[in-house]
Amino acid sequence: MKIYDHRNLLMSCMMGIVKDSVMNSISKYILISFLGLIMSGALVSGPSFGQEVDGVTFVNRPYEDISYSVRVINSTTLVSGKTRISLWGIEKIRSGASIFHLKVRGALEKEIGAQNVLCTIKDRDDEHNIKAQCINGKEEDLSLFLLQQGYASADRTAIYGSIYERPYLDAEEYARQNGQGAWAVESLHGDAQSKNFMMAAFFLMTVFILALSFLGFHIMRGFGRVVDIQNQSIDLASKERVLKDQEKFIVASIIDAEIKANKSKIEAYIMVYEEVLQRLDDDNIAPKYQKTGEIIQKQPALDRSVFDGNTHKLDSFGSRLASSVIHYYARIKTVPDYVEITPDMPKNEVIQIIAAVVDSAKKMDEISDKIRGDFVQHALIKRLEV
Repeated sequence: MKIYDHRNLLMSCMMGIVKDSVMNSISKYILISFLGLIMSGALVSGPSFGQEVDGVTFVNRPYEDISYSVRVINSTTLVSGKTRISLWGIEKIRSGASIFHLKVRGALEKEIGAQNVLCTIKDRDDEHNIKAQCINGKEEDLSLFLLQQGYASADRTAIYGSIYERPYLDAEEYARQNGQGAWAVESLHGDAQSKNFMMAAFFLMTVFILALSFLGFHIMRGFGRVVDIQNQSIDLASKERVLKDQEKFIVASIIDAEIKANKSKIEAYIMVYEEVLQRLDDDNIAPKYQKTGEIIQKQPALDRSVFDGNTHKLDSFGSRLASSVIHYYARIKTVPDYVEITPDMPKNEVIQIIAAVVDSAKKMDEISDKIRGDFVQHALIKRLEV
């Protein structure tokens, strides 16, 4: 057995990028690190095999992505045939009003629409009961949507220590502060408390005004000092905003550089396997796999180290762009999966497998372009025209 050798092609592409005079020193450091990861991943001699499910033996891997046609059962559960899918990372809010749960179910049905959902299986209770992180046809995280609308609460045990912990908790906090969904009840209580507070404040203010009539002279003397303190506070707040904006631009720049480096790897991966497809389409050339077999790398080996180190800063991008970045990196596997091609496998079947991995890589390439374009559109980075 052997793996299609595309290490030399990746080496050439990566070194060409590193020599680019436009790229800054941070990008060069990241890309050179990526090259080491790719070379080590390309030396894998073959996949290890795991357990047998429904008569099919699967290669061991941390996640399993499956497309489902689903119906909504309740605020946190979907069903597809006999399979019951509990949305990962969230918990149902125990609200006493049944109309609330009907509203949540309707909102979730509308978010899913008539399209399939793509689910990453996180846990499996048995053959027909799973926990999964699912995205709709617009590639929007259903769990994150429910949290942002105040229709669910974060499952802190499930998300603890994961890259989704901070975005999920921030989404829940956003819903709470804005009185969304179930948090609207809390807001009503808060309004009553605010009313009582205002009445007490009004009483105290009346007393305070009476006191001011006797202390007006002393207040006027200290008024100038108060104005100076307020001006200093405004200056400090302004400087803090500037620092936060600078941090946001820096994070956007290094994430954009990482996505650019990943895009170069994706393009090199596509070139390798498109060349393999061309050789398979040539009837005059005997396929190599029919002699020794082959190992197909199902995804390009990409990096996410910059993203993992800055997940707590993504909220500065805004919820929509932050969500897009999170979903992009959720697709990335630093250690790719492999599929074995045996010598007796029909040629058409081999072509279908390779065409599928090429199509998947092209879609990832398109998403890379879209996110980099969003960075420019949100004025987080400036792209130099060539």
